[in-house]
Amino acid sequence: MDAEIRKFDSREEAIAFAGQLISGALQAALEDKGRASFCVSGGSTPGPLFDLLAETEIDWYRVTVGLVDERWVPPEETSSNEWLVRSRLLTKHAGAAGLIPMWTADETPDEAVVDRNAAYEPHCDPLDVILLGMGSDGHTASWFPGSAGLENALNPVGIGTIAAIDARGCPAAGINTQRLTLTGPAVGSARVALLLLFGSDKLDVFERAQSAEPRDMPVRYAIDKLGPRLTVVWAP
Repeated sequence: MDAEIRKFDSREEAIAFAGQLISGALQAALEDKGRASFCVSGGSTPGPLFDLLAETEIDWYRVTVGLVDERWVPPEETSSNEWLVRSRLLTKHAGAAGLIPMWTADETPDEAVVDRNAAYEPHCDPLDVILLGMGSDGHTASWFPGSAGLENALNPVGIGTIAAIDARGCPAAGINTQRLTLTGPAVGSARVALLLLFGSDKLDVFERAQSAEPRDMPVRYAIDKLGPRLTVVWAP
């Protein structure tokens, strides 16, 4: 079965729906097993959703929040996904949740893979909820087309939850080309997944990705692996 695509007339409506879907899935996990794991993406799109979730009254102290990917910059820098999550999501009610950082003091992402895999793996077997984004090049997480480490990230051998990416030469990565990211199996096995998209250009990219090769538009890997567990939420 294919992913479900929900289209809304406004971003406010899309965010409200996404907030209900995520909080409902987290609540279901809490009721089922007493704990919940939730990995989130960064970028400009999810900020208002984080604000909404922060005010949602669930037992956040039993939720572990992680990152889908991270730029190799310290968490006090505003380009850090951890900075975004701490400043927009882990406030108010959601401030009671625990956070697993992805950045470490290691000089390079490669040096941190073993340590971060050990930290993330127990919560990704499988993830209860994952929030994904997508770039104009068809990347999700830090799976950039043409990046060094992409094949290992999608189809890891050995360490299976965290991979290092070198995105030099990939325009969508900007200046922060050194990354850590969840791998294909970690993303693709999530119980509930949401891909949040805004703008007609992103809808066009998503539609093209459905017939593209994963190495060319890696979001296709997530679409295929998640299938009906993926809900795509779009607004103009």
